[in-house]
Amino acid sequence: MMKEGYGILMLTAVKEDTNQYRTTHPDYDGLWKKIIEELFQEFMDFFAPDLYPEIDFEAGIDFAGTELLPFILDTAMGKRYTDKLAKVKLKNGKNQYVHVHIEVQAVGDKEFTDRMFEYFYRIYENNQHDIYSIALLTDASREDHRDRFKYSFYGTTLTYEYNTYRFHEQNVEELKKSSNPFALVVLAGIYASEKITVTDKKKKSERQKQKEREEARLRYKQKLTNLVFDKYAHRPKYLSALLYFIDYIMKLPAALQKQFYESLSITLTQNKKEEKRIMGMEDLRNTPTFGRLISDIEKEATEKGMERGMKQGIEQGIEQGMSKGREKGIEEAGRNFAKKLLARDYSDEEIVQLTSLELGEVTKLRRSLEH
Repeated sequence: MMKEGYGILMLTAVKEDTNQYRTTHPDYDGLWKKIIEELFQEFMDFFAPDLYPEIDFEAGIDFAGTELLPFILDTAMGKRYTDKLAKVKLKNGKNQYVHVHIEVQAVGDKEFTDRMFEYFYRIYENNQHDIYSIALLTDASREDHRDRFKYSFYGTTLTYEYNTYRFHEQNVEELKKSSNPFALVVLAGIYASEKITVTDKKKKSERQKQKEREEARLRYKQKLTNLVFDKYAHRPKYLSALLYFIDYIMKLPAALQKQFYESLSITLTQNKKEEKRIMGMEDLRNTPTFGRLISDIEKEATEKGMERGMKQGIEQGIEQGMSKGREKGIEEAGRNFAKKLLARDYSDEEIVQLTSLELGEVTKLRRSLEH
């Protein structure tokens, strides 16, 4: 039995069909769940602005303390999906079930709508509380998404409608202006899923077309990364979460990845503050681009430190040597002067007063001259 005043957020991610990819495909469901958990409040503000004011975020979010989902999935039809639950408390103290379905395969077909309805009624039959459902249809190249479940049989009808957010309907320029970090998450999703068309009328092989698409993705990734730095360089939490998401969801072939890395290195070298911020983000060490960048920055810093240390050591050695040389020169000059005074029959006491030598040194000099 769940405590009064709490609700459930269910995150469902469907693994994408990877046959169309030539390179190692990103873990779309894992990336989406990770950034939603890290920036949950911003997620709800962006995708569910009507429900957002009702959630008591100060009470905290529990992503691990629910047991509803395993029961639902044990009885669900067909193949399994990767899901996550979050427990939220509402300001009015009323139980509320928030069902957020993230469709990363982005095929809003009949199977998809059937699944949305199945999850809805299984949550409802076990708890019978209000449910907020939303589907994020991330494929910006698709416009033929279904957004409701319909059933009809000889007068028995049922329609289940749920909230949808279609990436293909979004205005890119408006997303760039938004102050919510999930606007750039959506933009990354659009760039990653967009089927870039080749406008040149000349006949080209599939390989040439694929190369042009990959080069276009490189340009998108560069622009998006620069935009992230411009907007959130002063917000480490946003910066880290967005760079992690973008670096993985917009993977590039090895040659273009090298080109992306080199352009990024030049940008950061020009801004030491950004470089310092990157160094403090341990989560980015796991990423293909920024993990290498952090390693290279640390290596360069170590080499510079060693170089400075060697330079300082040499300078100190020269200075000490010169200092000792000066001291020896002064001492030798004093002894030569003392020898001249001894030759003129000055007393030991008089020579001590006229030179910087000790009495013992003067006595020793006198004896050496007598012998």
